[in-house]
Amino acid sequence: MTVRIAHISDTHLGARPSRGVKHNVWGVEMRTRLLENDFYDRFAELFDRIAALDPPVDLVVHSGDLYDSPWENNPSQPPVVAQETAIRVLKGFIEKTGIPVLILEGNHGLYRSLKVSLLDSLKLAVPGLDVVTQVDLTRAFSNEEPLMYSYPEVDVFCFPFMEESVLESTGLMSDFNDWISSYQTPTPKKVSIGVAHGMTIDKSLHSGIFELDLDYIALGHDHSQHRHAKNAWYAGSPERWRFDETRAEKGFLVVDVEHLKQPRVTPIHLEFSRPVYNEKIAIKPDDDEPTLIEKVERWLTEKGLKKPWEPTTSARIRLTFEGQAKRVSGFELSMAMEALRTRILAQESDYNVSQLVWNIRQPDIEHSPSAYPEIDSEYLIEDPEEDFRAYLETLDVDERFDETMLTKIAVRALKFSVSRSDEKLSLENYTEGEE
Repeated sequence: MTVRIAHISDTHLGARPSRGVKHNVWGVEMRTRLLENDFYDRFAELFDRIAALDPPVDLVVHSGDLYDSPWENNPSQPPVVAQETAIRVLKGFIEKTGIPVLILEGNHGLYRSLKVSLLDSLKLAVPGLDVVTQVDLTRAFSNEEPLMYSYPEVDVFCFPFMEESVLESTGLMSDFNDWISSYQTPTPKKVSIGVAHGMTIDKSLHSGIFELDLDYIALGHDHSQHRHAKNAWYAGSPERWRFDETRAEKGFLVVDVEHLKQPRVTPIHLEFSRPVYNEKIAIKPDDDEPTLIEKVERWLTEKGLKKPWEPTTSARIRLTFEGQAKRVSGFELSMAMEALRTRILAQESDYNVSQLVWNIRQPDIEHSPSAYPEIDSEYLIEDPEEDFRAYLETLDVDERFDETMLTKIAVRALKFSVSRSDEKLSLENYTEGEE
């Protein structure tokens, strides 16, 4: 028997880009900001597309981060409209199609210090919706019982977000792995899938999941849609949450699963009316402020952005200036860009731009505040691996050192430095889990 599944993830309802955004523009008047509304539109589009599939799916699984907040850097509840959108779209989909939906709790939308979940209240509002929270995981682990939902055609084993550091600090890592192998084991003759929210880089994706002989594993947390293992895929995020996601395909997965066979995965990609740019501007040694601003204005014109304001096609832009000039400092360039941004984002502007931020990479200055992502991110920089590799290229690295390993160690150190773990930094946990 073939089971058809729609796999979605990381919808981040309620995400609100704020820095460098055009003021007083609405997605829905007096209800949602323009860029916030993109996430709501994408969520509705996902379920419209899934409802139209032929043949239909048997189940929809959401592998975490339904909402953007709360999370460790933002304790606020998601906006009211985010919660209304989730209820309206999910309720309408289930009533129309009769297809069950299961939503897993990720690291966003999670109250870390409370034994309550926004998913529980969502389930009360939407008949036919199943949810799995970190509280459910803790209860199943403590009671030594499986955490799974059984549907007529498929069993779904669930692994909500759980940081390895939490398990290690409480001395439960070994017991947790034993729980996975003892209680999350699929039935030999029935189609089974796993749903997990985690990544290897932050040690929240537990390796024991891949030893369970599951027919398919639906992963969330990584916003890039890609295959992780022979039977495991990340669905990715359906909307551009960070600027470094602009070149990634966005959408969802349709997965045909048969017991003991390789799953057939069909990526479904979405198209966007709003362009998002993450571009580099080279600083030449003889450049000055006017020259660099002219480069930016020329780039805007080449991209077709010098035209009347149109909300649904207005661009989001992040520029990265690379290099150094003798006649302009990073501070002076930032001030010149601030003036340009004020002009570009003015109500009577000649540019169709809804957001403009920038990053300046020069050897002798710190990053300006305008460099950072305009949506809350787990990382201080968007792609630590790429940035560190670029840094290594500027150095004369001794050939005895493996640059790939140096990069992994640097990324682990960065993640460790911004975490709230009480664990002490050591050579062992620098390279833990790496070959």
